[in-house]
Amino acid sequence: MTQIKPNCIDVSTWQRNIDWQRVKNAGIKAVIIRAGFGTTKDNQFENHYKGAKAAGLCIGAYWYSYAYSTAQAEQEAKACISVLSGKSFELPVYYDMEEDGQMSLGKQTMTAMACRFIDAVQSAGYRGGMYSSPSWFSDFIDYDLMRSKYSIWLAHWASSPARQCDIWQYSESGRVDGVDGDVDLNLLQNEAVLGGKGGTKPQTLQEALKARYGALRCLKRGDSGIPVYVLQALLLSHGYSEGGVDGIFGAGTENAVREFQQYHYLAVDGIAGKETFTALTAPR
Repeated sequence: MTQIKPNCIDVSTWQRNIDWQRVKNAGIKAVIIRAGFGTTKDNQFENHYKGAKAAGLCIGAYWYSYAYSTAQAEQEAKACISVLSGKSFELPVYYDMEEDGQMSLGKQTMTAMACRFIDAVQSAGYRGGMYSSPSWFSDFIDYDLMRSKYSIWLAHWASSPARQCDIWQYSESGRVDGVDGDVDLNLLQNEAVLGGKGGTKPQTLQEALKARYGALRCLKRGDSGIPVYVLQALLLSHGYSEGGVDGIFGAGTENAVREFQQYHYLAVDGIAGKETFTALTAPR
């Protein structure tokens, strides 16, 4: 175990005041940051993201689940999308299911919950993945299905990973220069995960939306669902909060779109089409 040299760590509210430049100098190239849990944002997410980004580290995120149904998993996905909006990631966004109470739901239900969360996150333009242990992948989550569709982040504190994975978390009590106290240690088993499947360049959100929805489908009053939720999260990231983030394109969302269009010298029609999405997803 001591001979393994980590190149990735994962952090949450339990790690604070990290010196990210020292972390990078210690040989760490990537970090996976907890964005939240349930429907709550991790109170250190912004600090960790800004610090790691400034140090030039590759960044991924994870969301800890308290869901007990596919509907609750989708609500967690919506909260996650809202937290991540406006940020870019080199690694996937992982769903972390490990609550003891979830085990009673059965393998089929838990797998469906995981797919619901990850598919929703991918619909928002992010790559998705599943975090779990070998025992959970055997008894509670369909590993073969997950592996065929998503990235795998495996928690297995041993001398080698028990299953194929993109990222192997091999210790929960490691030490890395720049981090006070213990921190989880990981090894990138498949470095292509840093750039997407097959090592391709990570998509921008605009490119991902194009691939998912064709020519950036027009969204207008009366529409609903994940595409509208993505639109609302993007508007919120620009400071346009009228209408909230609920996946329903109502009067508030239409007003927010109009205000955004006016400020960015676009045709003001309250319809989120190609030009509006292009402006919303442009690098800032």
